[in-house]
Amino acid sequence: MSLVLVTGGIRSGKSRFAEDFALSKGDPPWVYLPTAWPSDAEMVQRIERHRQERDTRFSVLSLPVAPQFGGFLDILRSVPSDATLLLDGFGLLLGQLFEGKNVPDLPSLLDKAHPLVDALTKRTGLTVVVTEEAGSGGVPLTPSGRIFADMLGEMNQKLALGARFVYLIVAGYPLPIKK
Repeated sequence: MSLVLVTGGIRSGKSRFAEDFALSKGDPPWVYLPTAWPSDAEMVQRIERHRQERDTRFSVLSLPVAPQFGGFLDILRSVPSDATLLLDGFGLLLGQLFEGKNVPDLPSLLDKAHPLVDALTKRTGLTVVVTEEAGSGGVPLTPSGRIFADMLGEMNQKLALGARFVYLIVAGYPLPIKK
């Protein structure tokens, strides 16, 4: 099949929509690649809530804490190309890949992130990518926050360009953006 991008704000219902879409439109096996990492007690609770709500038909891959680009690409490539893949979420993944690094400028980040997007768009099975909508809030106060928002916005645009369908989730309701 092809790439489906699901975007929206925090707690908008993106994951629930993406899971239902993957299970109803994709073929087994269904593979779930969560990208949140337990950075603090509240995040541990969020991860556990997602885990409890997740459909048991998904085979869940583990993402190591602080993966490198090559390591994540290896994990992504380990999923059979014709399997249904749900990656939740792209913004969390980028944040984890860049956390704690001294990042000089946006172009160098984009050069490193493009292979991730390329690998997702080249899969043959249904690939559902959940991402956070960049730029709906204020401009971040820190340089690293602005670079991250710019990077996520650029990557979301590239994902959307390669996607067959794009959905914006608002208050639990999907709005088809590209169909």
